[in-house]
Amino acid sequence: MSKKNDTHARVIEVADQLLEEGIRPTQQNVRERLGSGSLTTINRALNDWWHTLAQRISRRNEHPELPEPVLTLANQAWDRALAYAEHQFAEQKQALEQRQQELLQSAQQKNSGGERALSDAHSQNARLLDRCEQLAQEKRELERRVFELEEQQLKLTVERDTAQREVRQLQHMGAENGGHAEAMVELRVRSRMQEEELQRLRQLGDRLSQENARLRNRLDE
Repeated sequence: MSKKNDTHARVIEVADQLLEEGIRPTQQNVRERLGSGSLTTINRALNDWWHTLAQRISRRNEHPELPEPVLTLANQAWDRALAYAEHQFAEQKQALEQRQQELLQSAQQKNSGGERALSDAHSQNARLLDRCEQLAQEKRELERRVFELEEQQLKLTVERDTAQREVRQLQHMGAENGGHAEAMVELRVRSRMQEEELQRLRQLGDRLSQENARLRNRLDE
């Protein structure tokens, strides 16, 4: 057997002895028991010893002769592993809970912003409806005024036509009888005034029609 393999076997043996004495095997105390040996070789041998120890612990029910110190040390190692795992789990759980809280707050903020936007949209829509109703009322009023003007225009047109017929009749009668000059002048004046009033009503009607058209366009926007 080579010197290296011999050292490896002796390290395993010394580690078992230390464990039986309730002492945790380390590079230093194993080397002190051996009296010599490379720390690298001792370290590799101890790693193998720990791996072998884990296998023996997993089969402790099949090997009741396993020393009590080995079981004690294994239990301690298992407890430390559990404590480490629980610590890692607690940290991960805390990180996940924090992330969940951040996502929840972000969702609440977005929802709050959406509710404000919806409320603003409702308010704006209500204002637009009020404005549309106001414009519609103005449009109805303009249409009423246009209708009244059209009636006035029709009435004045009839009166003007009647006055013009009377003027023509008086002219014809005056040509035959040589009279009615004063009545003819009065009819001409009245006809001219009616014509001027008709012209004024037409202009006013045109303006109202234009205003009505603008209101229709604003309602259609």
